Amino acid sequence: MSPVLYHHALSPSSRTALLTLRNVDLDEFEVKNIDINADEKYTVDYLKINPSNQVPVYVDDDFILTESRAIACYLASSVDRFYPTDLRKRALIDSRLFFDATNSSVRDFVFPVLRGEVKKIESDRREAVKDFLKILESFLLKSEWFAGDEVTIADFSYLANVATIKAWGVSFDEYPKLNSWYNRCKDLPGFSENKKGAQLLSKKMSILLDEPLWKKKKSSV
Repeated sequence: MSPVLYHHALSPSSRTALLTLRNVDLDEFEVKNIDINADEKYTVDYLKINPSNQVPVYVDDDFILTESRAIACYLASSVDRFYPTDLRKRALIDSRLFFDATNSSVRDFVFPVLRGEVKKIESDRREAVKDFLKILESFLLKSEWFAGDEVTIADFSYLANVATIKAWGVSFDEYPKLNSWYNRCKDLPGFSENKKGAQLLSKKMSILLDEPLWKKKKSSV
């Protein structure tokens, strides 16, 4: 039986796992789309797989793994790619992954909108996203990829969130290193699929708001 990834395209975390799957190039696997806004998410069978009712979940026979970055680590380790065993290289990747997992700027921007709690996004939420991008820019000052000179699972994790932010209409003019990195990522398997998911999320959020998703700077005269 082929491994199965339970997935939802609107979820950046879920897209991290799918990007990893596309890049490790397993012979066979199935992607099962779960509508996280429908009853399917709360069926008895899915609750048995993941009691927290979240995506993604990776299932391989009787092995069940939750949390997108844990899935990425497992998949990369299984093919000995994108997650080097060198202690310091792996520690840097882990550091990048932990930062991405614990920074809530994207979640804090998205969730109140999807839950119908706000019709306008507060300025501090927008500033938090800018601060996040500034930190990502600093990570790329000494290397072309987020954890060194080669692509790693850290890049898959950040690509899911960065594509989400780009889809909002955020200008990357102030983040040239990050923009160059994003353009390099276009050659990665799964890039277009990830971008499409980010655009779908952006479209859904735009429908729910009474203002533009991201306000463009006024040009100076």
